[in-house]
Amino acid sequence: METTPSEVYMYDHSPPTVQDIQKTKYCRLTLNELLTVVCATLIPITLGVYTGITSMQEQQQADEMRQFDLSQAAELKQQMIYDKFLDDMYKLEKDGYLADIKNPWSFANARYRAAHRQWDITRKTDALQFLKEHELIGKAKPIDKHTTKAVVDIIRLAELNFDNIQLTSATGTLNQLNFDNVVFDRVSMINAQFSFANLKQTSFNHARLNNAMFLDASLANAHFDSTDLRSADFG
Repeated sequence: METTPSEVYMYDHSPPTVQDIQKTKYCRLTLNELLTVVCATLIPITLGVYTGITSMQEQQQADEMRQFDLSQAAELKQQMIYDKFLDDMYKLEKDGYLADIKNPWSFANARYRAAHRQWDITRKTDALQFLKEHELIGKAKPIDKHTTKAVVDIIRLAELNFDNIQLTSATGTLNQLNFDNVVFDRVSMINAQFSFANLKQTSFNHARLNNAMFLDASLANAHFDSTDLRSADFG
């Protein structure tokens, strides 16, 4: 029985020739080589990206830690300057340098002004409250109207910078923050805020109070002669 060539091809189980094996081997080697090239390319890129991200994170953490350390160092420095000021005032009082006969109290004013120039706004606020509580500023005027003795503050605030200061009562309407009779003449108090503060007979003559806010502040007999009050808010 005769068979057609197609039938012979379909049922041809003869072993592959050397040429067929070489073609198959060649194709397989090409695929392996391609995978090798791809892997060799992607792995360094992946490692580079990972290393870059890790380095950025480490740098960010280092920057944050450095910023925190700087902030802590600045805070510590501020507190040390303030503590030294308190110690200086104690020694001056102990040695009699804050007595009335020591007018004009040069040592006390020199120490206060030297510290003031280095303080942040928080310490400036704390120092003002300390000075007022110890009557180094804002001395009460005598009740006797016939007395001729002028009341002079031991610490002079003139020409100092108090921009952005906030003098606020810790208890709100319950207790006013007492700053009566204080002389703030010729000081800069731009953006200052006075909240629930007693400012009776306080003097702001020739001061700069641009954008200052007076919220529930007592201003009876306060003085504002030649004071810059542009955009000031009196509630």
